[in-house]
Amino acid sequence: MGTSEEMQSAGKAPGLQIWRIEKFEMVPVPKKEYGYFFKGDSYIVLNTMETKSGSLEWNIHYWQGENSTQDETGSVAILAVKLDDTLGGAPVQHREVQGYESTMFSGYFRPAIHYRDGGVESGFTHAETNVVEDRNMLLKVKGKRPVRTEEVQMKWGSLTEGDSFIFDKGTEIFIWCGPKSNPFERNKAIMVANGMRDDRQGRATLEKIEPSEIPKLKKFFTEPYPGSISAGTSDDDVPTDNSVKLLCISDDSGKVEITLVSDQPPFLQSQLDGGNTYVVTNARTQHVYVWKGKESSARERMSAASLGQDFLKKLGMSRRTSLTTLTQFGEISAFKAMFKDWKDLNAQQGLGKTWSINKIAKIEKEDFDASTLHSNPRKAAETALVDDGSGTCQIWRVEGFRRKLVDAKTHGQFYGGDCYIVMYTPSGSRNNMLYYWRGSKASRDEVTALPRLTIETHEKECEMNSTQIRVTQGKEPAHMMMLFGGNPLVIHAGGTSRAGGQTEPASSRLFHVKSFYGGNCRAIEVPCKAASLNSNDAFLLLTPNSSFIWVGSGASDKEVKGATDTAKILGVGDPPSVAEESESGDFWSAIGGQGEYAKEMREEVNQVEPRLFECSNATGNFKIEEIGGDWVQEDLNPDNVMLLDAWAMVYIWIGNNSNEEERINALKSVTDYLKSDPSDRDETTPVAQVQQGFEPLTFKGFFQGWDDGLWSN
Repeated sequence: MGTSEEMQSAGKAPGLQIWRIEKFEMVPVPKKEYGYFFKGDSYIVLNTMETKSGSLEWNIHYWQGENSTQDETGSVAILAVKLDDTLGGAPVQHREVQGYESTMFSGYFRPAIHYRDGGVESGFTHAETNVVEDRNMLLKVKGKRPVRTEEVQMKWGSLTEGDSFIFDKGTEIFIWCGPKSNPFERNKAIMVANGMRDDRQGRATLEKIEPSEIPKLKKFFTEPYPGSISAGTSDDDVPTDNSVKLLCISDDSGKVEITLVSDQPPFLQSQLDGGNTYVVTNARTQHVYVWKGKESSARERMSAASLGQDFLKKLGMSRRTSLTTLTQFGEISAFKAMFKDWKDLNAQQGLGKTWSINKIAKIEKEDFDASTLHSNPRKAAETALVDDGSGTCQIWRVEGFRRKLVDAKTHGQFYGGDCYIVMYTPSGSRNNMLYYWRGSKASRDEVTALPRLTIETHEKECEMNSTQIRVTQGKEPAHMMMLFGGNPLVIHAGGTSRAGGQTEPASSRLFHVKSFYGGNCRAIEVPCKAASLNSNDAFLLLTPNSSFIWVGSGASDKEVKGATDTAKILGVGDPPSVAEESESGDFWSAIGGQGEYAKEMREEVNQVEPRLFECSNATGNFKIEEIGGDWVQEDLNPDNVMLLDAWAMVYIWIGNNSNEEERINALKSVTDYLKSDPSDRDETTPVAQVQQGFEPLTFKGFFQGWDDGLWSN
């Protein structure tokens, strides 16, 4: 088939398709050669995915080898655009450069991407992965995320102490790992070699040569041993520029011009005009996004699609820059996250995290049977629910630099001027959850003592078996709010551990009641005035002479019930309900007078895909690398610390073999990560510390097919 026929048949079913560019034509690559790329060639990789609704989504990657000709690199970009057009303009396009592939691209080819010398122009057109005879290759295994194998010259000078190598002799395969190579790379080299042996269906043997066994290597080389192996060089690339910029590509003046729109992220969606094409550059991550407006001209779109090295250099971007091209209304979450106020087309239709009011139909929040969590770990991960909260609970308040046990009768009531440690033990389990909660008005001494006292609880009461979750007031995870028998989590103003004793409650008090996942409510005491009201929620007003439940036009039945339950907790009878815009003079008098308050529709929360990162100082520099593709449990490296960003919570997974510096830097990096996120992330996002071997269900659920015995085996 020719290129036209290839395009017409592309992307019809879920899966991966790969074409090599040969004389400006798309030539399909046999499936057995997927993952093998010639340095002198360019390729198109199409990944087709089926969504939950049954529709198809596409990602187009055009890969350029370091030795591919200018004709090939140019034609592969043009053919990628044509393939995009054939699929209705819906795909997301990614430019991939050899050695700097995106995490998504590298995730398609496990355990490694393989580079081979040659290409179409040199006459080498097949990787021939199943040919055994007459092979004599030296493969360098480099990197962790992703692992890459590169064919290098069969010379002593190709070896380095910091890398791993595979000597492929056809019927014999040998592995040699340099003495300074890291354990994770060594394990990956073994996986690659095992795969090569298995591909040869029993026709090859595998032998590992120890780092010190240099004499055994001499048989592979025709030249004499030079006396030492090169130490190699670090491939760490520490970015010095953290700028993020939004630029516009327009031909309104008659010629294509590029102008700076903003260099202050997060940007505003209103800064994008559907009649133009825009570029977002992120110097820290070396990533460029091209956004094509539906009404932009063909010349604008083509100018953006063919961004050259000179243009990237002017922007302060390197050759390794990743390029992602997307169309208006087909934006991916990573792009939308760089805009503070992003709203999708018809975003308010369908289920949402919160309700909408006024002209938008009200939609009840989803109820969920927590008893199904153990049979549905993915749901447990998505909802951050360990179980239904029916286990046992102990709570300590931080007083000075000590813990004081809280009476079980007042569980669920917190003071914003205090800090607390909540220890939860699920029924029939020893895997404890430690929520260490910081009130918004807590003293500096208590905030400082809180982590130390949490560790003390982890060591004593939990016997070193707990997941520790940092929680700030107003950011309580759904599971923590389920620990109090279905009652609302109540947060009083003031504190209980001041020098003068417990803070006296005000004569008039107002509690803001809001429901969350599963209908659980949080009631926070706010200033008793009209400006504190919000049309989206319910409020409980307590005065010496009367009490009211104020029901905003967007409040749910569960929020009204939450306000009623809060009244009972506080010893108030059954206050009458007052509907918004039906308030009496007595109500406004009780709250201190009528006034303006928030009536805007609450925005729904965009769902963001979780991301996994590895933290390591194995090279001497502390480094964080993202793990691409559909990561699995085996990607958790026991030698290091991992970060799992689930958006509503960030998990720090501590490998048993990680060192103290990695653990300390990982904790600091979470704060830096949240601060530096272009999407203007909340720095108070809950952070959970998870120890290898004691992972909660909420963490395991992000990894399909979790095996509790993986590391013990």
